[in-house]
Amino acid sequence: MRLHELQHAFARAVLTGEGLPPVFRAGPVPVEAALRVHRNTVLGAGVNALRLSCPTVDRLVGEAFFDQAAAAFVRSSPPRVARLSAYGEGFAEFLASHAPAAVLPYLPDVARLDLAMDQAVRSPQGERRFVLEAGVTLALPAGLTALWLDYPADRIRNALEAGDDAALAAIDLTPRPRPLLVWRSGEASAIAAVSAPAAAFAGALMAGGAADAALTAAIFHAEPEEALAAIQGEIFGGAFCRILKGEQT
Repeated sequence: MRLHELQHAFARAVLTGEGLPPVFRAGPVPVEAALRVHRNTVLGAGVNALRLSCPTVDRLVGEAFFDQAAAAFVRSSPPRVARLSAYGEGFAEFLASHAPAAVLPYLPDVARLDLAMDQAVRSPQGERRFVLEAGVTLALPAGLTALWLDYPADRIRNALEAGDDAALAAIDLTPRPRPLLVWRSGEASAIAAVSAPAAAFAGALMAGGAADAALTAAIFHAEPEEALAAIQGEIFGGAFCRILKGEQT
């Protein structure tokens, strides 16, 4: 068995308790007992990292449910890098297929928002600039992200943070398009509910598209006049945006 095969087999045995290569022999401590120590350490670190990144999910479902779901995710998608603060990619998709979470169809969107806000805080400060036309440049936060959600994850998060059970119970959970923008604001993250044209425009720019391509993406979601009005009011007029003219560009 080659070294990388041995390493993969050991990692699998740590996570699942199965497939331990025969090269590992019992010493003063039985192999299974030693593996349990490693397993508990790995699972505990992964679960804790997810709890820190997804506080709304944790509050919403409770510690026991969260621990079970997070541990199952860690087993299926263990961390690939040592920096656990960046761990969590794929957790929302996992929750969408996790049978015990089927009664909470909004949970994956709550996780998406949690992870986006956590990522925004860790994104570099500064701006990205986009030329709109000669002498006019749009400056947006470097870590701005457009989220396309079906459930009001922002309202759920706000109600839970405020401890407002009445507000939580009154939230309309009917699925429908609910675009959000998420960005870093100082040492915290900020969110804004926007229209589909505005989200499409910002998302296309942040993905590297030119201004005309971003406008085309916005018009896909609305008539040209409506899309332009949304961009003007929700992006150009947003607290996160700066319009630079002349020599400022």
